[in-house]
Amino acid sequence: MLEVGGRSVAVETLRRAGTRGMKLRADSVAGVIRLSLSPRVPPGEAAQFLNAHYDWIAAQVARWPVPLAFVPGAGIPFDGGTLRLDWSPTHPRVAARDGDRLRLGGPADTVAMRTARWLKAQALADLAPATHAVAAQVARPVSAVAVRDPRGRWGSCATGGRISYSWRLILAPDWVRANVVAHEVAHLVHPNHSPAFYALLAELDANTAASRRWLRANGAALHWVGRAL
Repeated sequence: MLEVGGRSVAVETLRRAGTRGMKLRADSVAGVIRLSLSPRVPPGEAAQFLNAHYDWIAAQVARWPVPLAFVPGAGIPFDGGTLRLDWSPTHPRVAARDGDRLRLGGPADTVAMRTARWLKAQALADLAPATHAVAAQVARPVSAVAVRDPRGRWGSCATGGRISYSWRLILAPDWVRANVVAHEVAHLVHPNHSPAFYALLAELDANTAASRRWLRANGAALHWVGRAL
């Protein structure tokens, strides 16, 4: 662990045969500094390398999003807006949306777990029908739609018509979700990124460029939503 700008940052050391020298990478999604090096590099030398590059590490960490924990009173992104976590012991235990608030009661120490569960359910309820509707446009069956929490992609299309998404898309604007859905459905027809794939994607949704820009600018922050302080 490193203390960087008031934050405790994990350092993962990856020793790989064939690695020449030492290389640093800052993962803004996972919140980790990764150090790749040869198995023969002594720990002391690796530590010196980290110390020598502390300013670079600090500059990277300073650009990372800050954790946004699911705690009472927190404002969390939702569907392009903000949803306030309105917890009270007098509220019903089951989370329910009330305008720009998410009302929930029950034990305070389970607010984070139940908020995450509610968001995942909302994501699936939004993305599943949207996926089937777009798939009908290209006359392709969808065998299953699921939501998970991958770090490297927003959606995936597997053989057999199984499509999965990051539940965190429910935190993004609806037009961003719509473009990700169109992207994965287009893979039902073209399981590649060929010109034919992009031509079909353009027919299904015209916001690919804007959606990519939005996710590049805001995607890392979505992965910090729900992360403990």
